[in-house]
Parts: sequence; structure tokens; C-alpha cells
Amino acid sequence: MPRLGARTIVFLATALAALGFSWMGLEPLRNPGAGQPAWWPLAAFGAALLVYSPSRWWPAIVAGIALGSTTSVLVLSQTVVNYAGLTAGLCENLLVAVLLRRLRPRQALEERLIDAVRVLICLLVASTVASVVFALLGSPGDRTALGLWSEFVRNHVLALMLIGPCLVVHLSRGEVLAQLRDHRRNLEWLAQLAATMSVAALLFLTYQRVVSSTLLVLPLIWGATRLGALRATISLLASALIITLGTNHGLGRIALLDRSAEELLTLQTALATLSLVVIATSISARLRERATNLLRQRTQDLNTAERLAGLGSVRWDPTTDAQAWSDGLHLLLGADPAKVRPSAAVYDTFVHPEDLPRVRADGERIRNDMGNAEALEYRIVRTDGDVRTVAIQTVIERAPGGVRDQVFATVQDVTQARAAAAEVTKAHAELAAVLNAVTGTAILGTNGKDGRISFFNIGAERMFGYRAEEVIGRMRALDLHDQADFDGQDPGEEILAAVRAHGTYSAQRNFVRQDGSRFPGQLTITSHQGSDDRPLGFIGVITDLTGVLQAQEELAESEKRFRLAFDTSPMGMAVVSLAPAEPGRFLRVNDALCEFAGVGEAVLLGSTVGDFLGDGEHLQEAMANLVAMMNGSRDSVTVDRHLYRPDGGERWGKVSASAVRPGRGRDPYLILLVEDITARKALTERLQHEAAHDSLTGLPNRLHLHRQLERELQERDSGGSVAVLYLDLDGFKAVNDSQGHGAGDELLVQVADRIAASVRSGDVVARLGGDEFAVLCPGIPDVETAMRTGRRILAALSLEFDLSQTRARVGASIGVAVAVEGDTGPELLHAADQAMYAAKREGKGVVRLNAR
Repeated sequence: MPRLGARTIVFLATALAALGFSWMGLEPLRNPGAGQPAWWPLAAFGAALLVYSPSRWWPAIVAGIALGSTTSVLVLSQTVVNYAGLTAGLCENLLVAVLLRRLRPRQALEERLIDAVRVLICLLVASTVASVVFALLGSPGDRTALGLWSEFVRNHVLALMLIGPCLVVHLSRGEVLAQLRDHRRNLEWLAQLAATMSVAALLFLTYQRVVSSTLLVLPLIWGATRLGALRATISLLASALIITLGTNHGLGRIALLDRSAEELLTLQTALATLSLVVIATSISARLRERATNLLRQRTQDLNTAERLAGLGSVRWDPTTDAQAWSDGLHLLLGADPAKVRPSAAVYDTFVHPEDLPRVRADGERIRNDMGNAEALEYRIVRTDGDVRTVAIQTVIERAPGGVRDQVFATVQDVTQARAAAAEVTKAHAELAAVLNAVTGTAILGTNGKDGRISFFNIGAERMFGYRAEEVIGRMRALDLHDQADFDGQDPGEEILAAVRAHGTYSAQRNFVRQDGSRFPGQLTITSHQGSDDRPLGFIGVITDLTGVLQAQEELAESEKRFRLAFDTSPMGMAVVSLAPAEPGRFLRVNDALCEFAGVGEAVLLGSTVGDFLGDGEHLQEAMANLVAMMNGSRDSVTVDRHLYRPDGGERWGKVSASAVRPGRGRDPYLILLVEDITARKALTERLQHEAAHDSLTGLPNRLHLHRQLERELQERDSGGSVAVLYLDLDGFKAVNDSQGHGAGDELLVQVADRIAASVRSGDVVARLGGDEFAVLCPGIPDVETAMRTGRRILAALSLEFDLSQTRARVGASIGVAVAVEGDTGPELLHAADQAMYAAKREGKGVVRLNAR
């Protein structure tokens, strides 16, 4: 016989289970008066199976569910409504599985209280969508689409809520197996399950009216608090099954209602309330268990750190001198625990002789109850002779009446334990952070008679500042509300009407803490009804909305400020797409950017940032920056760009682009700022030119010469050297004094022109000030080339100058210096200056070389 594959086994098992659950929904769980099931178990089975199964098994599971449910319909009741329910149920199962796979935490450390709300929303969305399919496919019969939709939503959402604890809490395969192997916990679960089923049977399988139905909440909370989500779900399902069967057979309080539709609605409301309580308690217990496990692990880490860090402890009875040493202290002292019997006298033998008097004095002070030890640090001598410095801290424990009892002390090797101490501190900080992050949701229970609080969980204690014993039986739930919201009216009737109409009441309210501070909260109330249609009690869930509302207000204000700043900014601004479908496309531009570009808004919105900024010189760079911001390798860029306007004008802009990546499936985009720097650019270029050039002659000035000289000295190679000619005019002062400064300035301009005409194209002519000039000659092959350049300049300057008002003659003395190894710019210029002075001393009108 061929072996069956895993998928075939899954298919067959799922089909059989689906057949059974479909039969339960159509027969035992079907309310005889309303003609519809109170809850549809196949919805819960299919959703749970898909959520906790690998996706590769989904086709086999879906096919099995379809086969089992179809067989049930063919055998029991072949109606259009049942076939519509089959199709809608499959859609619901798949939608629940897909949503929870994407939105539910994937591991225990990611779980939070808000996950319960998220999961419930997913269940409601999936059932609502599936109910539309059910209503559209099943409405051609004798049932209205609205009636079919309402029936499907109620019994399917309720079924999914009944397995809510397993959907809200992440259960791995290993965790489930570990729970099943926990025999002590399994025995406790059997007791809890028996108690739960017994209470449920007492309340809903008998005709008694004495015991309140709220009694059933206690064993369910017991299971959710101590036994985990899996066991709590099974207990909840067992209770729901007993309640439903009893009600359908006319037993229990709910069955006393006259109208069948109202009986079914009350039954579903009661089961939904139980589900919400178990879900909230399960995830709260889960978070508490996670914090406890972390605390236990951190405690073990601290003990390990104590041993690794050389930290020991001792407990001392000053009356008897008996001591108890920790393993860490034995290790720190190098003492063998099997051979050393701890006592104060033995410990003193390890203390350094020079420090022993102080240590004994501290011991006497403690023995006489005169305070803690003052010798915070001293030396010890280990058995191997190694001397260590230790720090000791003591705590005196006192008996009732303040009498000194025992002393506990820690001894730490501070020479090696600094790092370990820091690690312990870090572990404490992490533990505190984890515990502080476990925030609660307030859950309150009230009785239906006078609204006094009957249940007040830890989350409520934290949120309102009251202890449970301070409010239970003493305060009404309405006392926690801000009375100013009621304007003297009692909201009880409004809440009761809403619960009667919709099964639940939800609204945003303001609440008051014990200290008088107020906070906004989201309030959700459900109730369970008595036989006289009056509520026996309410369960209220309160979530603090302070942070949410503040964040919403800040976001709205931020968006408003951004829009105002964007639209009215004198600087060009734009929002640019980084989506792969339209990279670089302008999404939004302001008036300042349109004015800068010289085009209208429609033109910019129809173009890309590459069209706007990618001039011929920088197009490739602009596109590279855009790609880098799209793939996330860059977040911002700032560049100067030259823009050519359609009207022929030119503009310079400083462009700053910053990437915004909002996440949650939204496309990234750029915030683009364009500052018009055209005037600044022109001013900067003019100032740079003026700073480096002589205003009279237009030649480079001394600063420019020094920079160029340093550059040439650094870049010179073996193919040539660097020479400097230092030139001082002879006879210029006479012309300036006799003809005036105007003639002198004109003469200097002509001198500059003649010098520039006498040198090579690559040489740099500079005016150093007054009648002093210099020529930088890079790459000269030899000294004679520099000397010939000097003689050409002398020859050019020896000719008469034709000024506007007169004629003049001047000469020059020129010093030449050629760079040697190790020369700096100032040194080379100084050498040429010295040669110039030598030329003057020789009679002027000559070229003199500084032969260094």
C-alpha cells in the first residue's frame, strides 16, 4: 500500500475536522428559536489552523475545509445560504490568516498590549468583508442581505474572539510542546478546567437563579493569568460550548428571555464579554511572565557577574563572631571552602597587617552598634601572596525594636571589578527599562445595581493611582470620570441604551486620577443582561489617549506650519518623488521656485529635477545623486547649480535636498530647497578677484604671488626649476613727486604692461606694493633663462614712457633667485629681494643673481 504524503494527511484530517465543526454549527450550536448558530466553530478552526500552519500547507488546508464543509451542507441542508456561508467562510479564513501573518508579533519579545486591539480589528475586518460576500451570494433567497450580513458578522466574529487568546499571544511550536510537558501546570489546568466547566454547568445547565453568572469569570481569569493562552482558550471554548448548549435547551438565565432573537443576542454578548476578559487577561499575564523571566535571567546574570568580577559577600553575627562566606569571597581570598571555617578572626588573617588596626576598629564600632564600617577600602593578602585592594560595604540588619541583629557585607576586588560593576549597572538599567515598558490597560468591573466597582486590575491601579482595595465596593466607575463632561447629567442611561442597541458602548472620555490630574481615554463597555432585561454588571476597558491625542495635535500643527512655510517661503521649495515609478518628478512647488526658474507651476510639475538642475556640466552628477537617495545610500546633498532660464537669463542657486522615508508602504520623497545666490556668487567672485589682485594695475598682488609660489614649489619636478625676479623701479619717486600721484599711477600701469609683455605666457607678474614688482618663472631650464628674462624687462623699461601730460624715464634694479632644495615661498622671495638690493648697491639698472 503506497504511503500517504504529509499534505495528503493534512488534507484528510482537515476535511474530517471541518465536517465535524460544520455539523456542530448547523446542529448543536444552532439556536432553535432564531434559526441560526450562536457562533460558527469552523471559522475559529480554519483561522487558527491557517495562522499556525506553514504557508506551504495552506492549499491542502483550504481544500480540506472546502471538502468538509461542502459534505456537511450536502448531507444536512442544501440551501443557497449554506453554500454562500461556505464560500464566505473560506474567504474569511484566508483573510484572517493573511492579516495576522502580517500584523501580529512574530515572537514573544515583540508582544504589547496594543496587539490585542490590532488582532481584534483584523478579525472584525476579515469577518466584515466575508459577510458582504455572504450577503451578496445568499440574498436571492427568502432572507434579506442585511439580515444575512448581521448573522454572519455576529456568529463568525464571536467564534474568532473565542480563540482570541491564541491569536493575540504568539505561541511557537516549541512553546506549545513545553507547556504540554509541564505536568504540574497540566494538573492545575485540569483543576481549573473542571472548575470552569462545573461553574458553567451550574449556571447554564440548571434552572437555578441564585448564583450570579459573573462567577464564571473567576476561573477563566485564573486560567488566563496562570496557565497560558493555549489552556485559557480551551477553557473558554469549553465554557462557550456549555453556555450555548444550555441556552439552546432552555436552561440558564439567558434562556428566560421571551424573544428568541433577543435571547441569541444576549448569549452572543455574554460570550463576547468573556472573550474580551480572557484576551485582555491573557496578554497582560503574558507580558508579566515575560518580565518575570527577564528578571530571573538578569538575577542569574548578576550572580555570575559577582563571581567573575571577584565580588564576595559575608554575613556576620557580631554577638557570636560567626560568619558565612559566599563562594565569591572564598575565591577572592584564595581560601579553600573545605579547609577554612569562616569567622571574624579568620578573616582578619587575610587583611594586610598595615590595614588590620583600621579593620578591627570598624568591627568594634559595628559590634558596639555605633554605626557602619568606615574603612571603605583596604588591602588583603591572598593565600598565594598576591596583595589586592578591596572595597567593603556593610548593612546592619535590625530585629524588631531596632536592636542590631546581623551584619551583611560585600567585599569587592576593585582592581579588576570596575568593568564588571559597569556591566551589572547596565543590566539593572536594562531590567528597569523592560519593566517600565510594560504598561497596562485599565479593566474595571461594576455591578449593575448601583455601578460600584467590583473589579480593578493592576493596569487600572497604575493608570488611576488607586489601590484595588481603595475602590472596590467603595467607588462608582462614574466617579473616575471628569464630572465637568456630564454637565450635571447622568450618562448611565446613555451607556445602557447603547449597550442594549449595539452590545457595547465605546466613546472618548476624560478621566481623573487620584492626584486630581486629568487625562483623555478611550472607554469601551460591555454588559451581561439579567432575566428582567437589566444589566447584571459592566466590564469597562480604558486606554490612556494622552500620548495619542498629543501626537495628533502636534502632527496637525506641524503639517500646518509646514504648509505655511512652504507656500510663503521666499526661498524656492519643492517636494520631489523618489518612487521607482516616477523618480525625480516634481510633486509640489512654491511660487518662489517658479519665479527663480522663470516658468509657471504647471511646467515644473510636468518636469523632473534632472530637467531643472541637470545642466550639461552637472547632469550626470545630478542623476547619480538622485539614484543614491533612491537606494538609501545618501540622505542629503547640497550643491551650487547654474540655471539657464527660458528668457535667456542666468541664475545661481544653492540646492539642498533631504530624503524623507516615511515607511509603512509610503513612497519616499525629497524636500528640495533652492536659495537664489546669483548676487552673492557675483559678489564673491568680485571680492575674490579684488583680494588677489592689485586695484591699480590689475596684476596679482603679494597674497596671490605667495599662493602661486608655494604651489609651484610643491609641484615642481626634475624637468625644471622655479625662479623669482624681484624688481624695484629706479627714479620713480622723482616722477611721482614732480608730476603728481596721477602721473605716478599712470606710469605704474605702463610699467606693469611692459613687464607682462617681456615674460613668458606661463610666468606670473605681480605688484608687491609701491614701485616693487615680482615675476614668478616656473619650469625654467637654467639660471641663464631667468637672467635673460630680467635683461628683457630692463630693456623694455629703459624706453621713455609717454604719459598723458608728460614724458618720463625710469629704470629698475632686478634681483634673481632660483629655488634650491627645501626652499619655501617666503625664503625664495627673500633671496630675490636680497639680490635686488645688491643690484642697487652696484649702481642700479642691473640684474643681479643671488648665488646661494
